[in-house]
Amino acid sequence: MTLKAFYWKYSLWAAIVNTVSIIAFLLVREYENVWILYIGNMLFAAVVLVGVFRGYHRVHDSASVRSSSMMGIKITIYGVLLATLLCGLVLLINSMFAGLNDASNPPQSGQGDMLFHIVSSTIGGNAILGALAAVLGATVVKKNQKTEQGKTLY
Repeated sequence: MTLKAFYWKYSLWAAIVNTVSIIAFLLVREYENVWILYIGNMLFAAVVLVGVFRGYHRVHDSASVRSSSMMGIKITIYGVLLATLLCGLVLLINSMFAGLNDASNPPQSGQGDMLFHIVSSTIGGNAILGALAAVLGATVVKKNQKTEQGKTLY
């Protein structure tokens, strides 16, 4: 498997676990259950972390911290792009069946900004937590902590 296919594999898994949380949130459709979206963000970061660990061990534990963190950042960027695409698809399908703005619910019910929460969680939350997981994973997985030298993966 090439390195680019490796990035896309973990990015796709990260986007899928995030999309599952969006689907679960849309099935419940209550504003107080926004925590389901945050669970999806944490699972996204966990997949990025696993991707960094597996990528480091893929090169026989000899990658530099910079290369490992860039690997995680690339997984995060690709994952955010795929998650945004899947989120848009899920929201489009949801609006066909249920509609995002139901006229029977008053604005005080808290469902008016549901679209904003979903999109900002998908883009912002995943980008921040994915980058954090990439940097932390790269520093944790490095065996020789005294030097940052190692094999470049770009």
